[in-house]
Amino acid sequence: MTISRRLGRLLSAAAVALAFTGAAGLAPSLVTPAQATVPQIRGVAVVDMQKVLADTKQGQAARKKLEDASKAKQEKLDQKRKKLESDSAKLKDIKDAQKAAAAEEQLQKDYMEMQQIYMTMQQELAAQESRVLEDIYKNAQTLIDKLASEKNVDLVLIRDDTTVLFVQQELDITAELVKRYNAKYPS
Repeated sequence: MTISRRLGRLLSAAAVALAFTGAAGLAPSLVTPAQATVPQIRGVAVVDMQKVLADTKQGQAARKKLEDASKAKQEKLDQKRKKLESDSAKLKDIKDAQKAAAAEEQLQKDYMEMQQIYMTMQQELAAQESRVLEDIYKNAQTLIDKLASEKNVDLVLIRDDTTVLFVQQELDITAELVKRYNAKYPS
């Protein structure tokens, strides 16, 4: 009998033994019923952080600031792109092969520079957005803690279509959070 067949039979026998004795047979009395109890949850609430970002004054100001920064960077990039398109069109008119090759090489360098500028701008915008979101989340957390305590809630979930599939409307504390956020952090 080969080693792989013996190993297969041994594993099969172990699986059958586990099926009859259960996994508890391997480590009896490691977990007692007293240790396995789950604490009673007084209440659950949900917060839609996307709505908090969209509806708070600070979130709206941050979004406008990010949009303005993005627009300014996009305009700079558009100017660079238009210059490249213009230079590319002029390339066809160059008759001297050496000058045409040099102009084409410069055009490629300029194009690569434009791509680098684009990537840098994207990274800067992402970092800026991350800092703003972090501040808003931090501010919201202190208010959520207070709201949860007032409402005798032990668990607050972020409402998201991928994590919370259904929730009763009365469990959603987003509107109250936005109201308190705007009062405490006007801008």
